[in-house]
Amino acid sequence: MKNNQATSVFCFWLLLLAMAPLVAETLTYREVEGGMVTTHVIFIRPGEPGYTFELETKRDGGSVRQTFRTAADLSTLEWTFSEPVRRMELAAAVRGEKIILSGSFQGKKIDKRFDAAGPPWNQLFQMGLGTFALGGRKSFQFRSIGTQGPGEMKIGKFTVTRKDDEKIILAGNGIAAVHLRIALSGLLSIFWHGDYWYRPSDGRFLRYRGKNRSGGPIAVSELVEEKTDGNQKTE
Repeated sequence: MKNNQATSVFCFWLLLLAMAPLVAETLTYREVEGGMVTTHVIFIRPGEPGYTFELETKRDGGSVRQTFRTAADLSTLEWTFSEPVRRMELAAAVRGEKIILSGSFQGKKIDKRFDAAGPPWNQLFQMGLGTFALGGRKSFQFRSIGTQGPGEMKIGKFTVTRKDDEKIILAGNGIAAVHLRIALSGLLSIFWHGDYWYRPSDGRFLRYRGKNRSGGPIAVSELVEEKTDGNQKTE
């Protein structure tokens, strides 16, 4: 039994090393939602105890900037969110047994506390589910803080389900991908789900398809550029 546990732990860390950026990386995603085009640029750098992600989202009418500091397993430790157009400035962090959310939204002070115990906090789950994509588990749960819609300023629970691996077309090329479906947990699953695809070699997030808001059009986001240590490659 002890040998099996040791082997499982060793394999888990091998998965982390397989997907871990050893140098800084910049990823660019292009999202099309109806007639709106959005660009997401993610800068990743190794840090302690895990990684730091900086995300800038640009669309007509404004931009959103976020930072994420994670543990080695990519669960979130700290997060900041800035959207000047909506007058939304947030910061959240794990402090002991609580996740503390503070800031302001449209002139109102935000001060909330959520239990840290339970499913892990994974605020940037597009990137944070890479370890799950590389593993063998069939399902997984995590929590994330909402910034719009019914889940705004609340922490919601999500369930990830592994689908059959498949080939997708990315930048005109057919490539193998791990297919995950993410949905609100329990009965709330009827209100939202999204499909996500990951690269099987390193757990890199490749593609998303789903609705960003109730009644809205289907949105598709795809990786269009990767830059690592000054070298560029496009999928």
